[in-house]
Amino acid sequence: MAKTRICFTLAGPALLMIVALAGCARGGHVAREWDVPEQPARGGECVLALQADGRTLDPHRATDAASMRLIENMYSTLMRYTDKYGEIQPYLAEHVELSDDRLTYTFTLRSDARFHFSHRVMTSEDARYSIERIREQRVRAEQFKHIASIDTPDKHTLVITLTQPVAPFLTYLAYPMNAIVDREVVEKHEGRLDNVAGGTGPFRLVEWRKDRHLIMERHPAYHIEDLPYLDRVRWRPIPDETARVTALRNLEIDGMLDVPDKDRALLERTDYLSLQSVPGTFWEYVGLNTQRPPFDDARVRQAVAWAVDRDMINRIVKRGRATVADGDFFPPDHWAWSGSSVYPERDVARARDLMEEAGYAEGARAQLKVGSAFPYQVAAAQIVKQNLKEIGLAVDLLTAESSVFFDALGKGEFDMTLVGWLGFVDPDEWFYNIFHSEGAWNQQQYSNPDLDALLEQGRMESNQDRRREQYQRAQKMILKDAPVVLLYINEQTSAFLNRVQGYRVHPTATTLSLRETWLAPEQEE
Repeated sequence: MAKTRICFTLAGPALLMIVALAGCARGGHVAREWDVPEQPARGGECVLALQADGRTLDPHRATDAASMRLIENMYSTLMRYTDKYGEIQPYLAEHVELSDDRLTYTFTLRSDARFHFSHRVMTSEDARYSIERIREQRVRAEQFKHIASIDTPDKHTLVITLTQPVAPFLTYLAYPMNAIVDREVVEKHEGRLDNVAGGTGPFRLVEWRKDRHLIMERHPAYHIEDLPYLDRVRWRPIPDETARVTALRNLEIDGMLDVPDKDRALLERTDYLSLQSVPGTFWEYVGLNTQRPPFDDARVRQAVAWAVDRDMINRIVKRGRATVADGDFFPPDHWAWSGSSVYPERDVARARDLMEEAGYAEGARAQLKVGSAFPYQVAAAQIVKQNLKEIGLAVDLLTAESSVFFDALGKGEFDMTLVGWLGFVDPDEWFYNIFHSEGAWNQQQYSNPDLDALLEQGRMESNQDRRREQYQRAQKMILKDAPVVLLYINEQTSAFLNRVQGYRVHPTATTLSLRETWLAPEQEE
């Protein structure tokens, strides 16, 4: 079979600035100034705050951002993201060959990647087992449905054959949750990894005490020489925004990964802190259950899209820092971005006309669910409620704790919701699982056969220009049908004490650069 070597290059000129981050001496004397040596220093514990605790430690079952951040540094994937957004490179694979018909991928795997606790060298059988487990768990099975066979001719060769070309296949394999797991650990725990970890990543699990902390320590047999630099990372869930900011300013934690827009100016004025922002992939929206009245009528959904005041929400809730999304799911730095506008400005009169056409001239009522762990989303929901009152749609706002909220979303138990997604790279990740009729995350229960066909074509097309055209058509179709009402795309902003070095904020919010993060020592008095 003819084969073509796929070439991977490291990221070019830095898209993301490398910033100085920081830690502190806890328990006794607290330092606010640190000596930063020219070379990375080894050791120490970095304490990071999360908005909420994770729901699981199983990479193949996780769907919430908190779980993913806990998981991703304990596992490795066949491919990985580079610092340059949209670019990938081999990770557990050393190199990849693709057949001329674009159906067969041959991976040469590393021979020095060891699992944390069994200490076994990771093999092609582990990779095969992991991909099959992903398909069984169903959360991201859709990404691998076109696999015809997985062969393991030797311990370090993996051959995956597809039934049709899948353009983003390698990008799927770089997604941090499509990780290679230790089958022995899985089997020992009756097929579940909810509270244990069995990976080859830079850090291994020490302790997880729900709602208190998760501690991970340096993996001494990590396959990248001399990494990681840190001895330990401690994750602390601090749901209250003000409490997170206070903990950082009081040097109780080393960093927070998501800076509330309302607190950004305060943190920027704090001289022992550093902030870093990059264009993000976190898009937020109002989701409408297309199987429940009144949102089973596209005209009502369109009325919501015309009535929502995105500029007001951005100005009040996001302090003007988000990119208003009225026609594009993608951030402006994405290759599929179109710059188009489907709902260029708020039009209350048009929204009222659509409500009347749909038979709701006397008005309608619906419930809007939002997660209480995200105060800025609650604030945005309150504005949406007032916006929709102007078109005769009475909204009852209901806040719920994260586990209850996400469980309801997964079951489709809502009329309206305000929520977001982040971490996507390929357009297929934005659209297929969320808007395809059979999509695993199609919480809006939306179905459009024409869109389904277009998304399936986008998966197969290898030419980026043609893919761009297909996905721009797809997003216009989605926005016109309005199963979701786009609000904005957020910057990804993190804040740290000035001691931490080497951490790089990524548009997908991945924390994989923790393996290169290190702590500068205190200044001597």
